[in-house]
Amino acid sequence: MDYRIRTWPDRILKQKMKEVDFFDEKLQNYIDIMFKRMYEEEGVGLAANQIGIPYQILVLDTNVKKYDAQEKEEEGIKMALINPKIVEKEGQVESTEGCLSFPGVQITIPRAERVKVIAKNEKGEDIEIDTDGFLAIVLQHEIDHLNGIPFINHLPPVKRRLVLDKYLKNKKQTAKAR
Repeated sequence: MDYRIRTWPDRILKQKMKEVDFFDEKLQNYIDIMFKRMYEEEGVGLAANQIGIPYQILVLDTNVKKYDAQEKEEEGIKMALINPKIVEKEGQVESTEGCLSFPGVQITIPRAERVKVIAKNEKGEDIEIDTDGFLAIVLQHEIDHLNGIPFINHLPPVKRRLVLDKYLKNKKQTAKAR
């Protein structure tokens, strides 16, 4: 299978992914591939559909140097989450984000300041994460992906259209140059 990063407007980025009901070697293989691709692309998070895997799986590693809104360094966290769901949101912050599926695009969008997420780990055990700061932003971004919601959907319609037009124009020019 081709595990390249899917870029907008690839259809899989617009679809809600299937829940995982298997916790075996197949799942672990997907997780290993996802971490490998994420590191190759120098990302901090990756949703399965971003590389064509149609399941509710995300990986993240915030060990790259990132800072929260108060400019203090956060402790890095590496994890894989299966069937993650945001069950609580609190507050609001402006988040400047990029996305491997939208190369070259950086936008500022509203995100919840704190989230509580329930999920399973790769062994099928229930886990709960209650967090804020950079980890909360990454979780929201990747869970949105798994639900077929690209980060540009958080922009007002006119601004979204402008960002998409510019992105698609740049994508077309890059393809011509190859």
